[in-house]
This record gives sequence, structure tokens and C-alpha cells, in this order.
Amino acid sequence: MNTTDWDPHYKHPGKTTVRLTLFWVSNYYQDTSQKVLKKAEQMLAEHGLGLDIYPKSRQSAPNHTIQIPGDPTQLLVNDPENTPYTYNWLRNQAAAIFDDQATKDKRQRLPVFFCQFKASGYGITVLNSNWLPYCLIGANPDPDGYCLIHEIIHAATNSAIHCNTPKGNVFGDIPGNIMIRTHVQAIAKAYFSR
Repeated sequence: MNTTDWDPHYKHPGKTTVRLTLFWVSNYYQDTSQKVLKKAEQMLAEHGLGLDIYPKSRQSAPNHTIQIPGDPTQLLVNDPENTPYTYNWLRNQAAAIFDDQATKDKRQRLPVFFCQFKASGYGITVLNSNWLPYCLIGANPDPDGYCLIHEIIHAATNSAIHCNTPKGNVFGDIPGNIMIRTHVQAIAKAYFSR
């Protein structure tokens, strides 16, 4: 990257909106979703991007809650050979609840799951599956709530590789509090942005 790609003050021209569909899982024991949604909305707005969230209430609702069969506190594991609680199972459940291609405008959305998973980190973006990228956000986000915007960048870049330049970049080590031009442009071009 050249240094203009690192511009933390870049504002995307036009009226691009990032579109999310939210799901809550029965093992999400502490609701911190509002904190990470607010931080993501704030950071996107600082760079000229809007945020459209479905359901509009932004609150956990029975019709957007996925029940884990058996033990509702079961941690999600991405291990299809040894457990039925896989990330793919979760994504299939969400597809049964909400199909963005069945809506009038047929505009795709980034699925975001508030759940607890058996992995290190505040969030996970599932890449290279049968589905387009989607995000899982844990019940214990980073103290400042940057984990959702960090995972949105993973989904937009379709990459698990972090960018540690410049220092303080939200896509480097959390907590970072700046977003650079390259990541703003990637979000604006992502499958879930219009």
C-alpha cells in the first residue's frame, strides 16, 4: 500500500450504505450488541458511509433468534465432523429466517450473529464457506466496541490478514480507533453495500 491508502480522514463520496441483518443465538448470555452497533455506525459515518440494519429495532427479537438444540449454552465450534453446532449450521438457520433475495429490492446484506463461540478473539468472520462472508460477534466485545467494524472489514476484503499500518488502525490489533482509506473503499465495494 502507498501512504494515501493509509489516509485516516478519507470520506467516501456519494451515498453508500452498509446493509446488515442481525441474528441473536440462544447462547448469547450478555447483550452487548448495541455497543458494537453504535461504534460501527459512528465509524462508518465518519467516513461517509451509512448503515442500514434489519430488523429496524436493532433489538433481539424471537423471529431473529436462533435456538441451539439441547444445551442452550453450548459454544459454537467450526468443526462439522465432531459436532452439529457448526458455523454452517448457524448460517443455514439464518437463511431459513431471512432471505435477502426474497425482499423487494433483492439487495444482499451481511449477516451478523451475536453469539458465543469456542475460539479466541472478540469476533470471527467466516470466509471460504458455501456462503458469502458472515460475522459472529461474541458476548464480550473489546472494551471500546470496535470488534464489529473490524469484522465488517474482514468480510469486505474477504481476507483473514490484518493490516497493522498505520498504528491505531482498527483492522490491526484491537483496540484501534482509526479506519484507513483502503478499508473504507473495500467496504463501499462489498457485496453488502449499496
